[in-house]
Amino acid sequence: MADLLNINLAKALKLKNRLAGRVTKLTQTVQLYNSTQETAERIDVRAAYAERADLVRRLTELKLAVAQANAPIQRDIFTLAELKAEVALLAGLNTKHGTVIEGYPTSGAVPYVAQFRKAEVDAATTALETRIDALQDKLDAFNATTTIAVDRDTVAVAEAK
Repeated sequence: MADLLNINLAKALKLKNRLAGRVTKLTQTVQLYNSTQETAERIDVRAAYAERADLVRRLTELKLAVAQANAPIQRDIFTLAELKAEVALLAGLNTKHGTVIEGYPTSGAVPYVAQFRKAEVDAATTALETRIDALQDKLDAFNATTTIAVDRDTVAVAEAK
């Protein structure tokens, strides 16, 4: 039976990100160094592959524990992601409106009609950011106060430099 340690979700999320980053680095190592020139320095790709497999197993268990703990606030998590996507959409929106001289050197006046004007986009973005901040505060509080049981070895592996 695993030796479990209770940690809050905020720490679990940091550990998850750290493990995911290490998995990515090991994936790159395996892919990059599997086949090298005969005279080049060799990296033990099999050991890196085995380490990656262990980290993937630990990461999967950690993700499952986080997902189960997040069930009560899953709607807020999804809403937050969609609000951020909407802000990104608005940030990329061309709001050019009116007659603009375009071309080189000056080919002529081109009339533009923006359905969403800059002021409207700015106001909508501000309103969305207010909602995002409120949801993020709620999630931060939940993550700070909710604990999950995690394998002590997984925590040690994730915290190892």
